[in-house]
Amino acid sequence: MSLLRVALVGCGIISEEHIRAYARHAERARIVVCCDIDREKATQRAALVGEDTRAVTRFEEALSDPGVDAVEICTPHHLHSEAVIAAARAGKHILCQKPLAKTLDECDAMIAAAQEAGVTLFYGEMNRTLPAAVLARQAVEEGRIGQLIGVQATAAHWQGGRYLSTAWRYDPQISGGGQLLDGGIHAVDLMLHIGGPIRSVTGFATRFRPELGGEDTAVVNVQFEAGHLGTLFSSQAAGIGFPQAGFAAFGTEGVLTLGGPHGALALHRPDLPNRREVLLERNQDPFAVMIGRYLDTVSGAANPSPGAVGRENLQVVLAAYESARRGQAVRLEEGAAAPS
Repeated sequence: MSLLRVALVGCGIISEEHIRAYARHAERARIVVCCDIDREKATQRAALVGEDTRAVTRFEEALSDPGVDAVEICTPHHLHSEAVIAAARAGKHILCQKPLAKTLDECDAMIAAAQEAGVTLFYGEMNRTLPAAVLARQAVEEGRIGQLIGVQATAAHWQGGRYLSTAWRYDPQISGGGQLLDGGIHAVDLMLHIGGPIRSVTGFATRFRPELGGEDTAVVNVQFEAGHLGTLFSSQAAGIGFPQAGFAAFGTEGVLTLGGPHGALALHRPDLPNRREVLLERNQDPFAVMIGRYLDTVSGAANPSPGAVGRENLQVVLAAYESARRGQAVRLEEGAAAPS
């Protein structure tokens, strides 16, 4: 593949991670345009990339540039759908940051636009390509913990500092929800990737920090299609980041833990020396890994994170919101409405 020329669209906080990730793949791709309605932000990000990168304030200018092959959508959530559809129609490959969109109808329109245009739509969820998550799924499929009986995810921290400067993030009309959609969706992806399809959801949501919009704490209990169970505790009101494993898969013969004191991925079984084996000591830079897999996809490899993955992630979150509103369990196909 020749050098992929990328337009970075949306120059907020997360764009810095994307810039650093592309720098690790300089022989395969390069950001040539930084686009943001705030010219100062676009100029700052362009300078971070390198002196040959242009700063623009109009998305249309990036799309009409024949020197741009692909776009990286890092805008606020409510702009994802329109931007992805426009990029697809312009014949550009697309990586769209999570969540894919605010509604399932938007997801469907984005997926259809990319398919019709014959371009790649890659859902930008770093956990989908995280080495520990990929290895954990393989370990479950190989039966290393016996029959899977459940998964447990914890995403608890205090989100503040420069994140509070992005006011749109705390407006449900713009973001589509609160903590669960903005941050907890990372853990939702792990639950789906390792646990498989989800049948029904029971959700609870509340708020402890009045300065935030939407919920800042949520619990999601799920039943998977295969019969096993799962739970997620997601909060940005906890006083410190949760110090233990953020994800665990429980089986009849053992347990897999992602993160915590035993490395990126550890297998715990009674028949192992010291009752555990570290399968992966540490992850590589998750953004760099994700961008590498995206570039592989553009080059013709199978897409590990297509738009359908983003749609499924969103469907679980929306079902959890609907369950919290109703006060009862919701089958996945019923949860199509965002919180008001």
